Amino acid sequence: MIGKLTLNADKSITVETEDELISYQFASFGARFGARLIDVLIIMIPSYFIPIIPSWLYWSLLQSGKDQSTIGQDRFGIKILSLDGSKISFGQATGRYFGNILNILTFFIGYIMFFFNDKNQCLHDYLSGCIVVKEIERSHKIRITE
Repeated sequence: MIGKLTLNADKSITVETEDELISYQFASFGARFGARLIDVLIIMIPSYFIPIIPSWLYWSLLQSGKDQSTIGQDRFGIKILSLDGSKISFGQATGRYFGNILNILTFFIGYIMFFFNDKNQCLHDYLSGCIVVKEIERSHKIRITE
């Protein structure tokens, strides 16, 4: 569209092309700000969640896996259990992960819960129905058959 641009007295613009005469007004600050906000959200929301995927998978897959712990947790001999003592599900591990993000967003208030309950649960443990334990002893049952 090659044409002639004219600034009019009312601060509108007229563009004259070979086939058309088009009038424009300058975009307001509110319209430009609103458009920018929408575009930033379109870019920022996916770019926020994409980096979360590897860390979510790390914690959720390892904590719900056969060892029931991440590499760091394993190093300290701790594991995650359901409230009934069984292995946690991937869904529970996912709940723990996103509950932990909630702890961060509330300025770590969810971690304070640790000191005020008999199971040492933080908010993310409580929300996902989990406990964090350290094994102190394991013994084998002896079965006597007749």
